[in-house]
Amino acid sequence: MSYLRLYCVRHGQTVESLRYTFNGWTDVELSDEGRRQLDEAALALGGLRVDAVYSSDLRRAVYGARALAARLGQEPMVEPGFREVNFGLCEGLVFREIRERFPELAGDILSPDGGEFLFPGGEGAQMFRERIRGALAGLRERHPQGCVALFCHAGVGRALLAEALNLTNTQMWCIDQDFACLNVIDYFENGGLRIKLVNGFLGPDGYFQAGPGLDRLAYKDGD
Repeated sequence: MSYLRLYCVRHGQTVESLRYTFNGWTDVELSDEGRRQLDEAALALGGLRVDAVYSSDLRRAVYGARALAARLGQEPMVEPGFREVNFGLCEGLVFREIRERFPELAGDILSPDGGEFLFPGGEGAQMFRERIRGALAGLRERHPQGCVALFCHAGVGRALLAEALNLTNTQMWCIDQDFACLNVIDYFENGGLRIKLVNGFLGPDGYFQAGPGLDRLAYKDGD
């Protein structure tokens, strides 16, 4: 049975990552470490069959798409529909600032039942999922079978997995997505699907390498 295999890669570390700011549609730059992570991702995926390379239109995702496409002799295709969540008035803020300016929103973010909240001036979870659902439908229409790599964002990876697993919006936010991680989903033409990998490690040995490694899973105060 024919199917589309989607290699979904989160962007690498950004210059704002250590500040833990909410950056959705803000076009932040990658750090040196983030570029290294995506160069390794391109090296790993460059050894696999990839028929087309996509990314969101934000440069932290475009960098990885260009790196992989160059290895494959292709041109990456930019799809704005795969942007991160629009955090609206919360763009560029850290959580402490959100709690000060929008206390009810901060409470919803921390609540186990807060999956439906709306970022003021931005998107809510359902709006975001509908946008990602539409972008995925367009991609699948263009590529009903074969292998496609998509460089995008943590929220996009969560939304794709939530759609595949029929999760609630609250459950969607519970899926971890590390920098430059890989999710692999197979979409069959009869409507079925198969999730091959979630939050996998992309290193020099490819995505079959175990990871992210016990050192990165060690408990740290404040996590």
